[in-house]
Amino acid sequence: MADYFSIKELLADTDNMEIIRNNSGNDSGTDTVRGVSWFKYNGVVAGNIYVNGNSWMGIGTNEEQLKVCRRDAMSWTVRREEGTIYNYYKFLRVRWEGYAQYSVKTEDAKLVWDMLLLDTGDIVVHFDAIPTNPSYMGESALVMSSSTIRFTPMAGGYVYFLHQDADGLVFVKSDEPIVLLDPYNRRYLITDASGDLYTEEDGALLKLNETELTAEVFETYGIQDVPDGSLLLGLTDPTILYWHDSENPFPPFTASITGIPKPQIVYSENIDMSDASIIGIEKVIADCDDAVIFAVSFDNGETWWAYINDAWGQLSEEDSGMSKAAIESISADAWSQKAVTGQLKYRFVISGADGYIRSVTTDYLNREE
Repeated sequence: MADYFSIKELLADTDNMEIIRNNSGNDSGTDTVRGVSWFKYNGVVAGNIYVNGNSWMGIGTNEEQLKVCRRDAMSWTVRREEGTIYNYYKFLRVRWEGYAQYSVKTEDAKLVWDMLLLDTGDIVVHFDAIPTNPSYMGESALVMSSSTIRFTPMAGGYVYFLHQDADGLVFVKSDEPIVLLDPYNRRYLITDASGDLYTEEDGALLKLNETELTAEVFETYGIQDVPDGSLLLGLTDPTILYWHDSENPFPPFTASITGIPKPQIVYSENIDMSDASIIGIEKVIADCDDAVIFAVSFDNGETWWAYINDAWGQLSEEDSGMSKAAIESISADAWSQKAVTGQLKYRFVISGADGYIRSVTTDYLNREE
């Protein structure tokens, strides 16, 4: 029996599945598939799973209990797999493959779905392929002894049925994935480029005196959940270390990383305004985000200026300046106070994850010829 790290992983392919019906059409007949002793549905042990060609399954009883696009369909392949997740949770997977119309084998009628029984008492239904022709959709429902839950399958989607009692008499539908916590005593620590070890205490990093990684260090100082990414910002090349008290392989980890660049300082070319036809600047229009900071130079970058509160001021800091709104509001008269050297150069400070500048348009005042 195969072992997996998640429900999604075990449903990703059919490599470990036993073939019960192998590409042989079954119109309205029923295949009996070996079940399990640890699952109950409607108070009946799921010793057998009954897989009908009309796209329904019975769980311990040869009745229409789980229906996916149930109509006059035809199954061609039936598969079965039994295994574990984290070498701890047991599952039974039964797969129906065929077409939602008995007389066709076209893509618009293709129907492939899985029923997954978990020893937690819950049921997962996975829809690998669903008919694209609406006339082939049929009825989809989980039929209990006292009620029926209807649902709409979507290709690539899941439906989760959560048990409400030990005998499987009542289930409720959930669109949220079932979370199977790994059964380990697991711990996390943090290290950085210097090799120092850190843990989390009261929402902040705490540097440890210990330098050797041992099970005792993890159990004594490690935290049970993945540390918040904000804690790592002050470290150089931080690494999250994981340990658990089992010889089982480590589960795969994924991380979502958002990088925010440091402010970038960009300079334009020095613009030549010495042509006799140019007598001044009418206005400046910038295509950029609102966080961009502007400065202008009239001596090829020797000095930098900003127009703030109706006056020109010389800047001393490289990342200082005026806003997009400020530079666009400078009047022609204000430009005429400084734009007398025949030179113009822009400095832009771009910051934030969404910072950008596409263009700056300078409209000149020209002498009539």
